[in-house]
Amino acid sequence: MQRILQLLSLLALFTSAPTVIAWDSIGHRVTAAVALQFISDDKQSLLLELLGQHPRFEEDFLDAMPDFIAQGSTAMRQEWLLGQAAFWPDIARGIPPAARDRYNHPSWHFTDGAWVRGAALSQGNIYIGIARFPDIQGEEAATIREESMVHNVITALDYNARVLREADRPAADRAVALCWLLHLVGDLHQPLHTGALFSATVLEEGDRGGNGIPTDDGTLHARWDRALRDDGIADSVARVLAQITRPSRPRIRGVESDWTEWLSESRQLLRSVVYSEEMRAEIAAADRLQREIQLSNLSESYITQMKQISQQRLGLAGLRLAIWIENELN
Repeated sequence: MQRILQLLSLLALFTSAPTVIAWDSIGHRVTAAVALQFISDDKQSLLLELLGQHPRFEEDFLDAMPDFIAQGSTAMRQEWLLGQAAFWPDIARGIPPAARDRYNHPSWHFTDGAWVRGAALSQGNIYIGIARFPDIQGEEAATIREESMVHNVITALDYNARVLREADRPAADRAVALCWLLHLVGDLHQPLHTGALFSATVLEEGDRGGNGIPTDDGTLHARWDRALRDDGIADSVARVLAQITRPSRPRIRGVESDWTEWLSESRQLLRSVVYSEEMRAEIAAADRLQREIQLSNLSESYITQMKQISQQRLGLAGLRLAIWIENELN
């Protein structure tokens, strides 16, 4: 309980600190913070030791640490560092060009909605007025041995998990892989990273995971990314932890991880909730009348459901990170 209270205090400081951190940053930090509640002290020490070997540890971690964290407790610094690690793949988009070319991988954050493998037997795409695209049969995890073979969020998880498991790999490579794994588990639990909507005319090339669908306050993708912002991060984390530990603390040891099961879950939500019947009807009308999409306010019931699902997915992402780390990382 003391550790949870300390965590909530840390997150409250983040939300009130002068330097505003985007929801994407907070979302990944929350997922990492939830994971920490279920990771053993020995594994936490291993993660931090490994992270210290990151090739950009000084520039992107130590130099970026806020003063109120640097001057705080050891636990606060450790929690901040692992949260920074979970967000680092997004930070890599803005680092100097030579390093950016090495570490930034835009295609790793999502998957083509037609790509299927394992438990994810159904596509994540929605088709309005056009024929369904053929399935793209995904490669087996065991075949993803080189970085050049990675092309989506699942194969990126395959590859980075492999790098982390191989103790003879350079420590710097394993540290980068740790950041990617922490980040990608979060991305995979966001439904709009797992498919898209296509229509005959207005979305002929797809909506890029909700980025092409306007609302009264940003794109549909942006609304899902920041679904819990108005509730306050500390309160959101408290609710996530309460959900996960009710009625009892979940089992961690001996639980297997299957990325494709998580992909299947996100796609089910994408088809059943995210792309609502109202949205589909509006897009069909825009196609028929040859006009732009005219979406305005998301309904109160839709926003409520969006917040509930986002909270559940953040909690699951954190718990599943802990499960993988406890069972797979040595």
